[in-house]
Amino acid sequence: MRLPAAAPLVAAALIAAPADARTWTVGRAGADFPLIAPAIAAAAPGDVVEVTGGVYREDLVIDKPLTLVGIDRPVLIGTGEGTVVTITAGGAEVRGFAIEGSGTGQTNQMDAGIHLLSDGNRVTGNLLRRVFYGIVVVDARRNEIAGNEIHGLRDLPFGRRGDGIYLYRAPENVVARNRVSGERDAIYFQYAPRGRAIDNVVSDSRYALHDMFSDDTLIAGNEFGNSAVGANIMNSRRIRFEGNRILRNRGIPGVGVTLKECDDSTVSGNTFLGNLRGLLLDGSSNNRFAGNLFAANDTAVTLFSSAEANAFGGNRFDGNWSDVVLSGRDSRTQWSIDGRGNRWSRYRGFDFDGDGIGESPHPVTGAFERIEGANPAARLFLQSPAAAGLELAERASGAPAGDALDLAPMVSRGAARWPASATLAALALAAGAAAAAAGRRRTC
Repeated sequence: MRLPAAAPLVAAALIAAPADARTWTVGRAGADFPLIAPAIAAAAPGDVVEVTGGVYREDLVIDKPLTLVGIDRPVLIGTGEGTVVTITAGGAEVRGFAIEGSGTGQTNQMDAGIHLLSDGNRVTGNLLRRVFYGIVVVDARRNEIAGNEIHGLRDLPFGRRGDGIYLYRAPENVVARNRVSGERDAIYFQYAPRGRAIDNVVSDSRYALHDMFSDDTLIAGNEFGNSAVGANIMNSRRIRFEGNRILRNRGIPGVGVTLKECDDSTVSGNTFLGNLRGLLLDGSSNNRFAGNLFAANDTAVTLFSSAEANAFGGNRFDGNWSDVVLSGRDSRTQWSIDGRGNRWSRYRGFDFDGDGIGESPHPVTGAFERIEGANPAARLFLQSPAAAGLELAERASGAPAGDALDLAPMVSRGAARWPASATLAALALAAGAAAAAAGRRRTC
């Protein structure tokens, strides 16, 4: 997904370089300075500091709006205490560095590769490794963090790692096209409303994305995979979660996306593939789930009874072990939107009139899933002959069980569809059979 709004969002906050801006050089033969810190001290607002490839061992503070750019990926190694690069002035830019050697949080501080404390900065195209936190933004807005690669301390347990990109009390920031792995929380919005997380690729973390008390966040075009939880969204409203790929999140607790105490949000056009549980709703109401694909998950959707008045329509449920598990009663969930339900690979009905909607309702939970909702330990027997027997018996009963029904299940083209002529023929055969039976009764 492209990010057309990112550039104007940040550019509006950047301070334009004056016409007489100077470029200072660091490191190469004939350069102005052998180290970076003296060049920053000498530079005026709007100047550029170019650092050529090599290794520099120093911590930096950028206290004026300037551009610090690495040529041929210079390596900046911190002192091992605190943060490597701290930006206190608005309108600065840092790009093109490999940064490592922050503190490791032993003093309970957010030791980081880069720490932003001001507005309208850009941090782009950097590699951050062997740092406690990657990039931290605190009490600052309209920053752009884009195109960075961040590797956490993956050899440590999650509780001893920092976060990849952490935004605290930081509204209206853009996090785009980063690759983050091996973190506790790879991307974390906390009290950071109106943020944007777009086109990031995250793996091997506790939470690939964590959003708490951050209303109106756009989360779009990302890939969240191979983590304990793909996205954990809590205590937020009006979230737009669009066009993401949620893949193989199977740790503990093993959820693709969790919405807890989240209301009035939209989850659309996403792919939930191969997760232990694709989507979990707890205490979340008035959310809309449309056009998502749930495929090859152990459980596609888990709903707690505290999740009320949510709506599902136009989604596809394909090859999941369980499509829906209800923990408690179904609290007014709508399984269709605007008269169109969802596509279910387990649907056994027919589309007689060819309008793409099945003629009979579809029970979104099977007999075994209803047992599992009341007793999660029963899932151990999900693939057992007993579970298969329950499903077969329910089908044989001919009546959908339970109150969680998709009243307008969608039928794929060419699947379980009868043309009108076949319908008429079937009715004629049924009428003929009934007449023959009546004739036999009269002759007996």
